[in-house]
Amino acid sequence: MVEIHVKSKFYRLEEFKAGKTSLLPTEIEELGDVQGKTMLHLQCHFGMDSLSWARKGAVVTGIDFSEKAIFKARELSEEIGVPATFIQSNVYNVPEIIKDKFDIVFTSYGTIYWLNDLKGWAKIINQCLKSGGIFYFIDGHPFSNMIDENTTDMLKLSNLYFTGGKPFVWEEPGDYTDEDPNNPIILENMLQHGWGHTISEIINSLIEADLQIEFIHEFPFGFFGFHPDLKRCEDGLWRFQTLKPEIPLTLSIKAVKP
Repeated sequence: MVEIHVKSKFYRLEEFKAGKTSLLPTEIEELGDVQGKTMLHLQCHFGMDSLSWARKGAVVTGIDFSEKAIFKARELSEEIGVPATFIQSNVYNVPEIIKDKFDIVFTSYGTIYWLNDLKGWAKIINQCLKSGGIFYFIDGHPFSNMIDENTTDMLKLSNLYFTGGKPFVWEEPGDYTDEDPNNPIILENMLQHGWGHTISEIINSLIEADLQIEFIHEFPFGFFGFHPDLKRCEDGLWRFQTLKPEIPLTLSIKAVKP
């Protein structure tokens, strides 16, 4: 998806190159001052958020399994003159590749849906943190995965919340960055697998990995337009317009390694 995403209006890469942050207000406020702190960014894609934290003074290492994503992240880092380290790795293999311990482990939007083993994920987070280090997570709320993306005049639930660990398997011809109905994105490989995780699964995985939960927050806005009634607002967050359901669309968690 990297080649599609860097060209898309959704990622606003040219604005980012000109100095605009790719971070949304929630994570900036909740994670706070990162000046001089070491940060491991899991599933960093092509590095925009990693480099946005680096612009705020963090010493960032970004990890992604995609060779193309890491190549683009390194290229982008050099182009804008913001130093960061980018390493290609499956998230589950990180401790084998990186022996350093970090002040912060960060992961954000659109990440754990692609992971089938949250207990293994949480253990890796613990292994990568210093004592007293912070894990910060923000992503789509598990409830939002239940929402039917194809209805326009109503809110309809069409997916399971409790999946029993089984993946959703479907064919997706396009991409969430597609904004031109007259020239839609057509993918060569359309088969996708994703895992829905409950809130309890996420929280209990972190607790079992000996991380102490400091807060759990839920928000009525999203990070991309997965429903036709969601529109991007000036702050970069997506909100329902004509429909006004009081439902959670985003979940954030802060945890600390004792």
